Amino acid sequence: MKSSRIVFSLIIIGLFCHFNSLLFSQFNMHDPASADVTTAWYSKLSLLSDIALTFCSIYCFITYHKKFPAIINICYLIMILFVFIGSFNDLSIFTKTPSVFYSPKGIGTWINFGLLYFTAEEAYTSKIFKLYKYFCYAIILFNVMQIGLLGSVSNREQALNAIRDTTVNVLWIFPFFFLDNDDKTTNAKLLKYFLILLLAFFAFAIASRSYLLTIAIFILIKLKRDLKEGRSAAMLAGMAIIGVLLGYYVVSNIDKFTTLKDLGSVFSGRIGEDSRSSQLKEFMDQFNYDKLFTGVGPTGEWNWSGDLKAPYQWLDNQFILATWWFGLQTFIVYFIYLVYSAFRRNPLKILAVSNGKIVVFFWILACAGFGIYVTFSSSLYYYFITFLIGTITLNIRHVSVYQLDNNEANEMELSKTSNTLI
Repeated sequence: MKSSRIVFSLIIIGLFCHFNSLLFSQFNMHDPASADVTTAWYSKLSLLSDIALTFCSIYCFITYHKKFPAIINICYLIMILFVFIGSFNDLSIFTKTPSVFYSPKGIGTWINFGLLYFTAEEAYTSKIFKLYKYFCYAIILFNVMQIGLLGSVSNREQALNAIRDTTVNVLWIFPFFFLDNDDKTTNAKLLKYFLILLLAFFAFAIASRSYLLTIAIFILIKLKRDLKEGRSAAMLAGMAIIGVLLGYYVVSNIDKFTTLKDLGSVFSGRIGEDSRSSQLKEFMDQFNYDKLFTGVGPTGEWNWSGDLKAPYQWLDNQFILATWWFGLQTFIVYFIYLVYSAFRRNPLKILAVSNGKIVVFFWILACAGFGIYVTFSSSLYYYFITFLIGTITLNIRHVSVYQLDNNEANEMELSKTSNTLI
């Protein structure tokens, strides 16, 4: 359909705008003069793309909602309603600061969850995922260059300014591709493990213990799958030996790697640190339970001792944050929306669905506090999670089954409805 091609084109343009904004804002993060990127040309371009994606989301919901479970449709509509009600007294903030409309506390961000409905166009969805894979390669290369330019590192802030946002994005996108089975050759498999280890290094560089553990679990899942292939066992054993020898060389010659040594010192200083528990305690001491269901709205602020510059607006627990902003009912609906996606049955054993469910499961953990620098947003990585949720929950999909009969291949299209998938 012509309309589907137009929506696809708008989505691609929107994702490119966010990709460019991500790289430019990360590159300028170390410059205090560029700290406020909201007025930068690339941020304005991202805002315009988000507006276009809002129209796409509404169109996709109207056009494709019948191909998704009723519970996803109901959650989507109710979340938008609850966010609107929770923001009603502060709607003027969106006219004064339009960028807030697509921030985690903005109504536009929640409307754009509707992009999940475009996954009903499976041919276009595969092209979107392919684009995301190329984004990953570009971000990884960007991070390597940024770390190479670091030189000596005296504190964690330097590493965060160099690769924080780009690292967070690639950490939520690349594992989906790491877990797929397109690595049929030894070189392809080696490349995948090399790239995931680079991601582990990025997590180490920004001193994120939770991301390191998450990546380790992804690697174990992949190893378990690969070891089922007889030809992979010898190759993986060789990789392990090379990795041990390389690790021994680096550790024994650590003084020659100045940046690595500095990053190690920063990371070791974070091992015993527990800032989230104290932050959460401070927040709950100030929580107004009279607004448990009404929420404080998008202008809510609280005083955190870890940020002395101004009243604070955020929290390293997205479920509590959603409750604080828009009421307990909003959190409950969002939680149902995620849990249904993560634990939905996959009777056709589609690998992309299984891998998507794994990523969404870890997203639930991240929202509960097992993650940092993430929230529901109009960011590149969150649009990716939205597409994953659409891929998981799509009721009607086409699977090609080939049967050999008298040396002729006959293709049969299977249409699976919600009754067979739920």
